[in-house]
Amino acid sequence: MYLIVSSTEIEIDQLRKSKELERDFNFFTTNVGMVESAISLARLFAEKEVGGLILFGVGGAYSNTGVDILDICLAEKEYFGDLGVAMGNKVEYFTDDALKNKRTFNLKNNLLDKVENKLNVLKIPHKIGNFVTVNSCSGTLQRGNFLRDKFSAICENMEGAAVARVCELYRVPMIELRCVSNMVEDRDKSKWKLNEAIDKGTRVLKKLLPEVF
Repeated sequence: MYLIVSSTEIEIDQLRKSKELERDFNFFTTNVGMVESAISLARLFAEKEVGGLILFGVGGAYSNTGVDILDICLAEKEYFGDLGVAMGNKVEYFTDDALKNKRTFNLKNNLLDKVENKLNVLKIPHKIGNFVTVNSCSGTLQRGNFLRDKFSAICENMEGAAVARVCELYRVPMIELRCVSNMVEDRDKSKWKLNEAIDKGTRVLKKLLPEVF
């Protein structure tokens, strides 16, 4: 089975209730953050065989990357972005071999190729690049710029690398598709477009899912 995963019910609710999809898809909500995502998915994978996973949600785009609010983004790589020592608006990463966990996940696979090709066929504009997964959303432009430059990334989220880690463990191919709800800048929620991002991402997936999966 193919599994469509989001961290919150609000992100996945429209898809779950959609009457437009030609066949049934399996939906799963992990709850927010790395720990809940890893635990809930590992438990599910231990009980059910999953042929592929689509991680869907919103994300924050880094400045000066060519990505803007309401852009559709696909992940080529996912990084654990703040596993280290927080030093103001930057992170000092562990150098001791005993403390070096894997923090990079390559999401380039046949599933990603199929999705990107179909988006091109459907003439749906999108961006593709590196994503950063953080425990705490970046609340300043300076911190966002640090993570952007460190990982050559276009946006950040709070679950992607954890989901990628579990998928790697169970050998489940995954893609990550997010619609940008806000820019990573000095925090100003009045500029956010959360509902609009969910709506747009949902519309894109409604077109994409029957064509690819």
